[in-house]
This record gives sequence, structure tokens and C-alpha cells, in this order.
Amino acid sequence: MITIVGAGPGPAEYMTPEASSAIADSRVVAGGARVLNAVRLPRSARRVELPASGMADAVVPILENESRISDVTLIVSGDPGFYSLAKKVISHFGRKNVTVIPGISSLQLMASRICRSWVGVASDTLHGRDIPDMSGLAVKLRASPALAVLFGASEEVAGHIGRMARDDELGAARAALGWDLGLPEERIFEASCLSGLEGAEHKGRLALLWLEKKGGVGDAG
Repeated sequence: MITIVGAGPGPAEYMTPEASSAIADSRVVAGGARVLNAVRLPRSARRVELPASGMADAVVPILENESRISDVTLIVSGDPGFYSLAKKVISHFGRKNVTVIPGISSLQLMASRICRSWVGVASDTLHGRDIPDMSGLAVKLRASPALAVLFGASEEVAGHIGRMARDDELGAARAALGWDLGLPEERIFEASCLSGLEGAEHKGRLALLWLEKKGGVGDAG
């Protein structure tokens, strides 16, 4: 059996009791180095670190090998249903062989920080992508009250934002950028339009961009 645990941003206060209990009972724990370092692992558990480069390609072979010997807990940051390894793992092993424990996603954290509802908000990811599909992002924003875009490496973010800001629809949207949400080093930048974020400090482990049309989703609640 494979248990996929959503660890949220990592600190214990953001992790559900069910997630903490599942990790505490684990004999084999797999995940990326960042999330494994962020959570408290049992001393008796064997730690299996997924490679930082090519993690999506490596996860299934590694879990296949480990699961022949023991049940495995795969820890993912945020929520397993929001751009994580869970989709690939479930597709390969099947629902009967996988248990999923939810966590707090970066989308939920960002919505709470800027006092917005995330009902109906579209999402996309540019993690590991060189050039964004502007037309696809604009279509999602046009059809939704807001668009949440997940970024990866900090060195890519300035270029992504610059290219997106040159698109008429994306560039005109109100924007907020959250770095390392839920961690002590969390930072949030807001601007009346996307180009206002081009001068923001793009430094951190993970970022989420929130774009909102004028007259968008309004205050949370």
C-alpha cells in the first residue's frame, strides 16, 4: 500500500492530525529533499529521497521497488490534488493500492492571505516550463474570476512575469505574488496590474501568482 500525505507548507501547525499520524506510523518515507527536511520524520523510518531533477520520472520506479518490501508513505508539499506527484502515482498503481491524505494547498494559503474566495478560480503551473502559453493562460483568466499560477525555481519567475505582463489581458489584471507561503520567510507582493510585480524580489523556494480581473472574486466569505 502507498499512502500519499499532503504536508501543506511543512510546519507542524499547518499539518492535519491525520497527516502527522500517518507519517509517525511510517516505516518507509519517500519525497523530495525540501519536503522531507521540512517535516518531522520518525527516527525508525527509512528515508528515500527523490531526485530534485526528474522527480516525476523517478517516483514510480522508486515506489515500485520500495513497495515490494514494505508499505510506503509518499510525502508531497501542499495538497496531493494540486499539481503534485499524486496524479501520476495513482494512475500507475490504481486507486485500490493508494490512500490519499489531503493537506493545505498553496492556493488555499494565498486566498486566505489576500482575503479572497478560491471558488471558481482557475489554476495552472509553469513549474519547469520554459515559455508560458500566453493564449492558454488568458483564456483561463477570461473564463474565471481569477487565475492562480504556480511557479517553481525563483530564477524563472522574473522572466515568466515579464512575458505575461506583455499580454494585454494578463497584464491588465490585479496581481499578487506569494513566496514560501506558510513558512517563516513568507512574503507577499501586491500590485494594481501585473507589470507592478516586475520589480518585486523574486527569491524563494516556491511562488504562487494570483491574477484577478477587475470586479473579480471579492473578499473571502
